[in-house]
Amino acid sequence: MSRLYIKYQQRFKIFKNIILLISFFVLSNFFLIQIISSNSYEDEIATKTKAYKKYKGHRGNIYDRNENLLAYSIQKCRIWINNSNTSINDKNKIIDLFSNELDKAKSIYKKILDNNSKYLVIEKDLITHDYKKLIEKIRDIEQLRVDYYYHRLYPYNELAAQLIGFTNYSNQGKYGIEGFFNKILKGSESLVEFNKTASGKIILSQNTTNLPNNGSDIILTIDIKIQEILQNQLRNAYSQNKAKSANGIILNPYSGEILAIASLPDFDLNHYNKLPKDSAQYYYLNRPVSSAYEPGSTFKIVCFTDAIENDLNNKKEKYFCENGLYKGKYIYPFKDHDSGYDSLYFDEIFSNSSNIGTIKIFQDLHMESFYNRMQKFGFGIKSNISLMDEHKGDIKSLKYYKHNIRDLASASIGQSILVTNLQLGLAYGSIANGGYMLKPQIIKKINHEDYSEQFSKPTILYKNMKEKTSNKSLSLLEKTVSEGTAKNAYLHELNIGGKTGTAEIWDVDNKEYSKHEFISSFASIFPIDNPKYVMIISIEAPIYNKRWGGESAAPCARSIIEDIIFYDKELINKNVFNEKA
Repeated sequence: MSRLYIKYQQRFKIFKNIILLISFFVLSNFFLIQIISSNSYEDEIATKTKAYKKYKGHRGNIYDRNENLLAYSIQKCRIWINNSNTSINDKNKIIDLFSNELDKAKSIYKKILDNNSKYLVIEKDLITHDYKKLIEKIRDIEQLRVDYYYHRLYPYNELAAQLIGFTNYSNQGKYGIEGFFNKILKGSESLVEFNKTASGKIILSQNTTNLPNNGSDIILTIDIKIQEILQNQLRNAYSQNKAKSANGIILNPYSGEILAIASLPDFDLNHYNKLPKDSAQYYYLNRPVSSAYEPGSTFKIVCFTDAIENDLNNKKEKYFCENGLYKGKYIYPFKDHDSGYDSLYFDEIFSNSSNIGTIKIFQDLHMESFYNRMQKFGFGIKSNISLMDEHKGDIKSLKYYKHNIRDLASASIGQSILVTNLQLGLAYGSIANGGYMLKPQIIKKINHEDYSEQFSKPTILYKNMKEKTSNKSLSLLEKTVSEGTAKNAYLHELNIGGKTGTAEIWDVDNKEYSKHEFISSFASIFPIDNPKYVMIISIEAPIYNKRWGGESAAPCARSIIEDIIFYDKELINKNVFNEKA
């Protein structure tokens, strides 16, 4: 043992003990951190390096039957900065970047950054796809933040506005398809892990597997070209007749598919929030589905169908139509339009739309038979179409009618009852297809992420008349256009069947029918000898001299049919044109 070691032995022992003590302390803490308190430290590290945010799947698109895009979402972004710790140099970088990339004056961004607020929005409502280069460069400036959000766009603006509906600021569907199918369209929501940079920026982790599902795409039954035809011609009629409103529906009688549905006044889906708040609901109303009214003479087909089923159409004698005024056993008399008629045959009563003649036919029917016929046509009940706020109409109970027989007689001419144009369209559809009531369809297909649902097959609810009854009813409708009250709908190019209707509007304030305002309607089937379309048109409160269904609704329908002829090449290819043309 050297003299040097002996001299410093004590110091070596002290140094060795210090090393051992430090090693023990380090190992103990290592054990404490790694084994005993590992979970708490992991949580602390995760808090500093990880972030979790709710992440929403993309909202699904909406298409027409030909997959024309009706509604879709685009990603937009908002670029902002926390101004509390931004240096002059950083501010200059930001000013130069935005001025160069967006081709704007530097003074615009200098004015923004001179503000003392902590939270400063540099740019907003930028379409992410169009500004990828800018967003890429933003990542080099730690102080800048980008918030992403989705904005809904509607390429056809006001077309089918009430049917499609819209999304609000929270991207929640309101009205129409957007509202009814909101859960399907909006996709799922989940908590997603993000990486957090030293400066606090949040970046989507590369290993994230918990991303939510996107919303489903919905393909509607409507044809946007037919929708455009319907809506444009309705707008013309609405304007020319100075009406309060107008609406229409076109459907396929063999499938129950809605091909077009429109309501005026309409609105631009991209600017729905610009409507006056106190009257917005008036514009949002999908009238063919949600607005019930007394249909007037378009409803007479129900009484005549029941009469045909009971073989009353084969009576040879005429019905005395009382020259326009008939009281009979009723408290209040019934009237015909203008001067009325003396005597008319069965077919003539329908084509000339005689109220009194129809009442006389109704009186030859059993009360229960006519009442059941209204129900078999689907009146008084909802069709359960996949849309919000469907009105079921109003048909009283049979017990009520037994004590109020005049109201049931009034129903035979379309008064004292309420129906929707959707119900009326389905009723006329059953006449067109040989007597089958179908469930209406507005959805053709739903594309989910993993599978698709098809809705191509019609849903037949029941048969409501014999085929021969359907055929006879079609001939009555054709005669009404060629010889009766619907002559203004007549076309040389195509055989059309239809029925006009003029209904008084109930004045709620005065508790009586208005003497100046009416609903002018026209129900049509075309081509009548090979039905492909059923259409119902209603115009509310047209100018007084155009109040009759044949004067305002029928000409509007004629214009629509003319436009459809040019669009639908099958009408030509199948050679369904009138031989007289």
